[in-house]
Amino acid sequence: MTNTRAGRLSVEDERRVDNRVKGTAANIVQSGSIGVLSLNLQQFALPVPAQLPVAIRTLVNQTHVLAALDAVLEGLDDDPAIVVLAGARGSGKSTAAVYWLQRHRDRFPDGQLRANLGAWTDHSAAPAEVLFGFITALGVDRSDVPADLEQRANLFRSLTRGRSFQILLDDAVTAAQVKHLLPGPGRSMVVVTGQGGFGALAEHEATFVDVEPLEDDMAAELLRGYAGERVDAEPDARDALVALCGGRAVALSVAGRVLRDAPDLPISGLIEELESSGGLTRMTIDDEPAIAAVLDAGYRRLTDLAQRCYRVLGSHPGGAGVSPEAVAAVLKTSELKLRPVVRELVHGKRMVDQIDGRLRLDALVLDHARNTAVEIDGVDVFEMRKRVFLRWYSKGALAADSVLQPQRPWVRQLFPALVIDTGHPAHRQPREWMLAERVALRSAVEAAAELGELDDVLHLCVAQWWLYESEKFSDDLVATHERGVEVADHLGRPLVKALLLVQKGYAERTRARFAEAVHLLTEAASLARGQDHPELEATALEGAGLAKFEQGDLATARDLLDRNLELARQIGDPRRTALACLHAAKPAGPDDALRLLADARSGFRSLAQPEPHNLAKVAFWQGRKLADKGDHANAVARLEEALASMTELKRDYDCAQILEVLGDVHASTDAVVAGQYYRQAARIYEESGHLVAAAALP
Repeated sequence: MTNTRAGRLSVEDERRVDNRVKGTAANIVQSGSIGVLSLNLQQFALPVPAQLPVAIRTLVNQTHVLAALDAVLEGLDDDPAIVVLAGARGSGKSTAAVYWLQRHRDRFPDGQLRANLGAWTDHSAAPAEVLFGFITALGVDRSDVPADLEQRANLFRSLTRGRSFQILLDDAVTAAQVKHLLPGPGRSMVVVTGQGGFGALAEHEATFVDVEPLEDDMAAELLRGYAGERVDAEPDARDALVALCGGRAVALSVAGRVLRDAPDLPISGLIEELESSGGLTRMTIDDEPAIAAVLDAGYRRLTDLAQRCYRVLGSHPGGAGVSPEAVAAVLKTSELKLRPVVRELVHGKRMVDQIDGRLRLDALVLDHARNTAVEIDGVDVFEMRKRVFLRWYSKGALAADSVLQPQRPWVRQLFPALVIDTGHPAHRQPREWMLAERVALRSAVEAAAELGELDDVLHLCVAQWWLYESEKFSDDLVATHERGVEVADHLGRPLVKALLLVQKGYAERTRARFAEAVHLLTEAASLARGQDHPELEATALEGAGLAKFEQGDLATARDLLDRNLELARQIGDPRRTALACLHAAKPAGPDDALRLLADARSGFRSLAQPEPHNLAKVAFWQGRKLADKGDHANAVARLEEALASMTELKRDYDCAQILEVLGDVHASTDAVVAGQYYRQAARIYEESGHLVAAAALP
C-alpha cells in the first residue's frame, strides 16, 4: 500500500501505525496512514435472543384473541405491527400472547424480546432500563450503550431495522412506555398486554383486542386440565367454583393447582376451605397469596379517589351491579364528579365492568374489594358504608312508591313519621329506578336484617309491592317477606306483619301455591280484625278470595269476595269499592259480573287521580265475561282496548294475559289468528321470566 502524500512509509513510521480494531463491526474502512495492514475477515453474526417463557400446551377459550393475532400476522409488511391485548387482571392476556408467539416464532428469525413493564409492581419499568436490556441482548457491549433515553431508542431502532423480531411488552402501564420501545422498520411484531388506556397507540396503527373472561364451559375445561375428570363428579360444586373464579384464568389456575396437588380434596371441600379462610383471593400457592397479589397490584395503581370508590363498591350489599348514583351518595359527591373515576376503574385499569350503566364486580373482584375495604378502613367504616347504601335504597323505594302508587295508603298509615325524599333520583324516574334496582333491593333487605337496620327491612318490603303488582316479580316478594314478617313480629308491629302476609300471600297465589296463599291471607285477616283495622282485613279477604277463585273453588271465592265488597262499602272509600267490585266479578256469572264491572268502571272514573291500569283491568274482565256469554265481537273490542292501555303503560305481564285470552276467544273460529296471539303471549311470558305461564299456553 502507498501513502499518496509522502510516498512509501519508513520502517519507523510503519511501527508507529496501529491497525488493530477493538469492538465489533461488520465492515472496516481506514484512510490516511495505514502502514502494513493485515486483514483476517470473518462474518459477524448478531445474537438471536429467545426471552419468551415456555408456552402452555393448550390454550382454553381465547380463540378470538388468537384469530386477531393471526390476522395481523397475515397482513404483516415491512413496518412493525402492534397488537394490544387489553383486559382485566388475571384474564389470561399474557398466557394467550406467549402461546401465540411461541407457535409462530419461526416466522421471526431474528429472535424474541420480552419486558415486564411493571403494572403488577409498585413501580413501572422505565423505558430507558428496558432499552438497555434489549440493546445488550442484541450484542452491544454494556459500556457502549448510551445513557440518554432518546439515544438508546435511536440505537434500538437502528439495530432492529430491516430485521424480524417478536417483542412482548407485558403488563404495560401507559402508551408512553410502549412508544419508546418500538423497533425500527422491518417485519417485526410487538404484542402489548395491559388493562387499558393505550388509545394513543392508535396513531401507530395498533390493533386492539379485548381479552374477555373465560366462559363457564371453558372455565370447567381449564379445571379439567389440572384435576382431570374428577371435576365432573361434583357438577354443582364445580359450577360454584367456576362462578367464584369469575372467568379469570389466574383464579382458575390457582384453584386447579390446589385440586391437582390434593387429589383427595373434593371441590366442595375446597369451597368450604375458601369460605372459612377469607375467600379465593386469599388462597396461597407456595405460601404466596397468588390472586390477591395480582389484584393488589391493580388496586395500588388507582388514584386515591378511585381506591376509595373501589372500597365503597366492596361494601355494597349485593345485587346485579351498582349504579354510579348510589356510589356517589356513599362518597358524598355528585355523579358528575364521579365520572372520571368510573372511567379509570372501567376503561383505564379494568378493575370493574360497566354493563347497562351499572358498575359490576365479578365474584373474585368483589371478594378482593371487600377484603381490601375491611383491611384498610376497618369493620366499622365498612359497615357504616353498607348502612349508607341501605338507607339510599330504602329512601329510593319509598320515593318511587309515592309516585307509582299514590292511592295506596299503607306507607302513610303504618309509617306516619316518614318523610318522602323527593330529591332522590327514584322520585324523578320511579319505574326505571325500581326495575334497575330490583335485585339490589332484594339483597338490601337481607343486609339490613343482618346489620340490625330493622325499620329499613320493613320499609323496603312494603315499598317492594309495585314490582309484584306491575311486573309480577313474585319470587322476590316471597324471598324478602320471609325476613320482613320475622322482623315485624320481633318489633311487635302486628299491622305491618298483616300487610306483609297479605303481600306474600298474593305472590304465592301468582306462583300457583294456592293453599299457602290462603293460609297466609287468612292469618293476615285475623291479625287485622284483632287490631280493628277493617281496611287491612278487607284486603286480606280479597286476596284469599282470589286464591280460592284461581284454585277453582268458586263458591268459597264468592263468599270471601262478597264479604270484601261489603266491608269496602262500609269503609266508604270509592277506590276500595271499585276494586272490590272488580274482584267480586271474577267468580260471578257473566250477567252479574258485567254489572259489577260497570260499577267498577264508574268508580275508577270518578277518582280525582285516574288509574288507567285498573280501568284496563276492568276492560280485560269485561272482555272475558262477554266471551263467556258468546258475544265475541264485543269481547274482542274490550280486550283490544285493554291491550292498548297495558301496552302504553308497559305492563308486560298484563299484556301477555290479554293476548292469551284473545287467543282463547279466536280458538273456536280461527286457529291461525289464535296461534298468533298465543305465540305473542308466550314470547312476553318467556322474556319476563314467567316460564310456567308460557308452558301452560296451548
